[in-house]
Amino acid sequence: MLIALDIGNSSIKLGFFIKKDLFVRAIATHPLLSTSRYSALIQHFLREKNIDKTPEGIIISSVVPGHTEALRKTLKRLFSVEPLIVDHTTKTGIRLDIPKPEELGPDRIANAVAAEELYKCPVAVIDCGTATTISVIGQDANYIGGAILPGIRLMNESLAKGTARLSEIQISPSCAALGIDTSACIRSGLLYGTAGAVERILSEVERETGLRLKIAMTGGHSGRISKCMTRKHKVIPHLTLEGLRIIYRRNTDA
Repeated sequence: MLIALDIGNSSIKLGFFIKKDLFVRAIATHPLLSTSRYSALIQHFLREKNIDKTPEGIIISSVVPGHTEALRKTLKRLFSVEPLIVDHTTKTGIRLDIPKPEELGPDRIANAVAAEELYKCPVAVIDCGTATTISVIGQDANYIGGAILPGIRLMNESLAKGTARLSEIQISPSCAALGIDTSACIRSGLLYGTAGAVERILSEVERETGLRLKIAMTGGHSGRISKCMTRKHKVIPHLTLEGLRIIYRRNTDA
């Protein structure tokens, strides 16, 4: 068994890889819990899924520094295994061909690794989470850059906080481009606006680089935004965890 932990701004995803199976438990990132509380939640999930194996390894990706140590201690105490913490210096199999690789989030590194492994050609990863991020991998397994824009939840909250008459809306699975009331107009702007921005950025990246990109989508809002996309793409819900699995193997295989 391998445990992969993706600590994001909104949720913490615990992935338990057992042979070809992946079991995932999501925990809200905030508030930060005690190590005993995290231990109880993990143990409850293991009992629920009848998982009684001892992990051969643990790997962590975190974009929330204040949570990293708490979860590292929790997992080490539970399983007596020192987790591998992913950063820009970790052996991944891809080259970070950017001026400041230390600024790149480990979740984006994991996404890039998984997408490159899957496609073996130029690919862009769209991660639709708290932020919507675009990560681009070139022809030679090199990470060449990307883009970041606010996620749909942040935009939704911002409209409600920054205006007098607009309220935060419920993001439903379906969406019409033509809104017929205020909620529908906001919903269209959030979903079609994000999809349109992503596709425009990808087109400009292709124009600037001469690449033709495959597209992989992941993240909590990917299913909603996917329905508004016109370009061919594939939604891969647990791409980050799969990337962590690959990175772990590349750091332990001889």
